[in-house]
Amino acid sequence: MDDSGSGHNPGDGDDEVAEVDPEGSYCRYKEPVGKGRFKTVFRAFNSQIGIDVAWSKVSAESNHLSEDQLHSVAKDMMTGLELDHPNIIKCFRCWEDSEHRCINLITELFTSGNLRQYRNMHKHLDLKAVKRMAKQILRGLQYLHGMNPSVTHGDLRCDKIYVNGHSGEIKIGDLGLATLLPYRWEEHEGHKGVFDTSVDVFAFGLCMLELITLKQLDPQHCSNWPDLLAEVQDEEARTFIAKCLGSPEQRPTAEQLLADPFFAVKQVAKPASGMDGELNASAKNLSALQSDQGGEKRRPEDALSSGAGGGDSGGEASIAVGRLKGEDYEFCFKADTMEGKLHFLLTMLGVTKPGETDQLRRDIEFVFDPETDTADSLAGELSQQFNLSPTDTEICAAALKEYLAKELGSEAND
Repeated sequence: MDDSGSGHNPGDGDDEVAEVDPEGSYCRYKEPVGKGRFKTVFRAFNSQIGIDVAWSKVSAESNHLSEDQLHSVAKDMMTGLELDHPNIIKCFRCWEDSEHRCINLITELFTSGNLRQYRNMHKHLDLKAVKRMAKQILRGLQYLHGMNPSVTHGDLRCDKIYVNGHSGEIKIGDLGLATLLPYRWEEHEGHKGVFDTSVDVFAFGLCMLELITLKQLDPQHCSNWPDLLAEVQDEEARTFIAKCLGSPEQRPTAEQLLADPFFAVKQVAKPASGMDGELNASAKNLSALQSDQGGEKRRPEDALSSGAGGGDSGGEASIAVGRLKGEDYEFCFKADTMEGKLHFLLTMLGVTKPGETDQLRRDIEFVFDPETDTADSLAGELSQQFNLSPTDTEICAAALKEYLAKELGSEAND
């Protein structure tokens, strides 16, 4: 594409452009810039006004959607075109491609990434900055919940909130995927599949807790939030988050939270970095997912290298060691030791969605050599082979690290 942005025909010799929209205004580039459970995101360009945008594609094939389900998803996503608020991602175009059985969505592009990525890059974040982010998220929720009928996001997480690093602007994204949402909340907090605005308030509380503690928290992996809440040093912040994470009938609305004294009272700013801010991403994810560690924090690398299993709760774990549930799969590792190497059987069970009866099962055998192999490299290979989402790749590595920590720790104690 030339500097003017006028060349938008994929057949004009421009190898970067993969597709244009039916009206010829938007050009999609080939290389994806992000991938989630339901969709793949590409960088695109509006050749009419000369701005970068994001082009998301939801495939019926990869999401196992029938024609009726695909139409329903398209209808959900098109509701985003009607939303207009400074803290909600702006949607420009949305259309269903019947020939390729996919849905295309054009939205704003935020070059600073999502809030989780941004927070991990800036570990020493003042509580005053966290408040500023929180107020913008709440304003977006207040707008959605105040619509008639009210709009519930249903899957609010730090990786679905986007940041403009130059201005500090925060916007909620990934709306309109209600048909695709798995039963993440069905067995949690008594919601049992009932999605109302209180679900978003609880999820907002988890986002706040993640911003302050630097521990990744998602709706399906938040059983250890009371321990993390106890780590919050600022008393007012701890009280504010506790209100969001209370029982559904006692949770305040987004409007009530915006009027909370937490925002009105001026106080001395305190660092909001977590106690283990030096941990790398996989270590933090592992710590956040391990609800059986009794609040103890440890590096998985330390456990692997020293054999110190640590944190054994004496059978009180809610999830078996080496078994973690991700977005699309539940990962379960088992192994036997032969000639100094671990011979593994990995079982990947597909996470079923409401109404599904058949569960996908994959059994993979492999040999793991602790001298040369790593959990992250193995998870990366599995990700490429089975097209795992980024979250599932991290969870797969975390499950293997936990199993290895236990296995090598047991050998060290023999």
